[in-house]
Amino acid sequence: MDSRTLFRTCRRHRKAGRPEEARGLLREALRRHQLDAHELERAGRFLHGCQTVEPLPHVRFLGQCTTEWLAMSLNAVSLARGLPMATSWGEYDSVVPEALALVESAQPVDTVVLLPWLRDLLSRDGRSVQQQVADTLEHWRGVWEVLARRPGLRIIQVGLDAMELGPAGVHAGASQGALAVAREASRALQEHLPEGAYFVDLERVAGDVGRRHFYDQRQYRWAKQPFSAEGLQCLAEHIHAGARAQHTGPRKVLVLDLDDTLWGGVVGEEGPLGVRLGEDPEGEAYRGFQAWCKALSKRGILLAVASKNNEADAREPFERNPSMVLTLDDIAAFEAHWQPKALSMERIARALNLGLDSLVFMDDNPAEREQVRQALPMVEVVETPEDPAEYISAIEAGLYFEAVSLTDADRVRAGQYKAEARRQEAKASFAGLDAYWRSLEMRGQVRRVDEGDLPRVVQLVGKTNQFNLTTRRHTGAQVAAWAADPEALCLSLRVRDRFGDHGLVSVMLAVPDESPGTLRIDTWLMSCRVIARTVEQFFFAALVQRARSQGSTRLVGEYIPSAKNSQVADLYERLGFQPLPESDANIDRWELMLNQAEPPKHYVEEG
Repeated sequence: MDSRTLFRTCRRHRKAGRPEEARGLLREALRRHQLDAHELERAGRFLHGCQTVEPLPHVRFLGQCTTEWLAMSLNAVSLARGLPMATSWGEYDSVVPEALALVESAQPVDTVVLLPWLRDLLSRDGRSVQQQVADTLEHWRGVWEVLARRPGLRIIQVGLDAMELGPAGVHAGASQGALAVAREASRALQEHLPEGAYFVDLERVAGDVGRRHFYDQRQYRWAKQPFSAEGLQCLAEHIHAGARAQHTGPRKVLVLDLDDTLWGGVVGEEGPLGVRLGEDPEGEAYRGFQAWCKALSKRGILLAVASKNNEADAREPFERNPSMVLTLDDIAAFEAHWQPKALSMERIARALNLGLDSLVFMDDNPAEREQVRQALPMVEVVETPEDPAEYISAIEAGLYFEAVSLTDADRVRAGQYKAEARRQEAKASFAGLDAYWRSLEMRGQVRRVDEGDLPRVVQLVGKTNQFNLTTRRHTGAQVAAWAADPEALCLSLRVRDRFGDHGLVSVMLAVPDESPGTLRIDTWLMSCRVIARTVEQFFFAALVQRARSQGSTRLVGEYIPSAKNSQVADLYERLGFQPLPESDANIDRWELMLNQAEPPKHYVEEG
C-alpha cells in the first residue's frame, strides 16, 4: 500500500485499540524501505503515541540543539532493526540541569544520548583551537560525571561537525577554523570517553550522506534542529547501532550465498575454476569482498554459507580455485542443498548454538531475500546491490557488527564457534546426554576476577541476556570494587573441552549481605556457548566450596525476570534453594544454608 493508505490504516488500528497491529504494519514498511526519510520521521511520531505490550529500552536525548526530531527518527529506525526503543528528550540546550534531574529521578531510562553543537564553541572569540577544545572536554566530562551517579546508565556520545566552513575557507579552516575545532574536540571526546560509552563520529556520518544533504540550514534557523530528514535517519541509525552494541552486542554471523555473491557466475555451470575471481574488475570486486569478509572473521564475526547448490559443487571452489581468498576453514557452518534458505538459517543457528537474531543474511537473489524476510523476521537481510563493488558498502551501511569494544575473546570467537559445530555433530552420535557430556572431556578453571579478566567480565555483564539471573548492568569500576572486597566472591569461569577452548564464559558476583555470614548472588551469567552442559552446576559447586572456606553460612540468590532469561527461572530451585517470603513481583529471592548444600552432579573436571 502507498504511504498515505498505510498511515490511515495505522490510525484506524490505534483508534480501535489495536496498536500492535499498527506497529506491525509500520515495521514491515520500514524493513522493506518503503518509506522515505520524511515518512520515517512521521512514522516515529506515530509510534511515540502507541503503547506497547512489553516495556521497551528507553533512550533519552540531551543536546545543545533540538533533539525531538532525532528521537522520533530513532523510534522508527529501532522498530525496523528489531530492537524497538522508547524515546524522550530534554529541553533545548539544557544538558547539565537535565542530566542532574535525570540522576535524581525515577524515570526508567536505560541510555542517554549526548548531542553537542558547535555554536557554543564558536560564539566566544579570541580563543585558540586548543582552548576551545579544552573547554568542550571539560564541559562534557562534567556531564559524564553527573550521569555516572546513576549506576547502569549507558551513554552514547555524539561528536562534533562543522555545519559551515566559516570565513577561514577550506584550506585555512582545516587548521584554524570551525572544522579544526570540531575535529579536535571530537578526538578529545573520544579519547576520554567513559568506560562502556559509545562514540558516534558525526563528521564521518555527515560525510556518508554529504553535508549539503545531511544538514538543513532553514530548519536550524527556525527550530534549532540542524539535520535534514536524510540526516536524521542516518544519525538515528548510528545511534541505534550504538544502543544495540551496548544492550546485546553486535550480530554474530554473516551468512553468505555463493553464486554471484561470493564469486561471479554459477559454479554448477562454469565449474570451480570458471567462476569469476580477479581476472577483471568484476572478479576483483568479488575477491575484495572475500578479503573483507576474512578480516571480519578475524575480529570475531562468524562466516556461514547458505547456498542452493549440490554440496560437492559448492565446496569445490574453496578446495580447488587458487584465486579464492576464503577457505573452508574460514566458514563456521556450511549449508548447501536445494531446500529453502530459511531452513538453512535455522540449521546454521542450531549448529552454532545461537539465536536467529544473531544472523545477517546476504544473497544477490531478491526472491531468496524476501523468503527469509517473511519466514524469519528476526534475521537481518542485507539489501544486496547489483554491483559486487558495492557489497562491502552495503554491509557497512547496515551497522550490523558495531561493538563498544573489541577484546581478545572476540578475536578467537570464530574458532570457538566452529568447534561448537563439531560438538553438535558429535552429540548426534551418542544415545544419551550423560555419554555425550563425558565424551566432551570438559575442564573448568574458576578464579577470582582480576585486572586481566575485567574487560571480558564487563563485556559479558553488559550484553549477556539469556543465562543471566538478574540482567543487572555494572560498570568496570563497580566490578573492580567488589573484586577488591575480601568478603565478596567475584568469580570467573573458563572452560575448554576436547574440541577447543571456550575462554571466559561465566561470571558470578556474590557480595556480602546485611545478614551476618550471608553472601548475596547479585549477578550470575553465562555465555550461551556452554549452556546445558552441567557447567553451571560445576561453577555453583565452586562457589559453595569457596563460600564455606571463608566462613559464610548462607547464600541468597536473586532472579529478576526479563524478556529473554526465562530459561533460568527455576535454576535456584534446581540447585536446592528455598524461596524467601520477602520475594515480590519484580525479584524472586531464594536462600540456601551452606551446611545443607549437596554437591550438584556435573561432568566438568577442575583444571
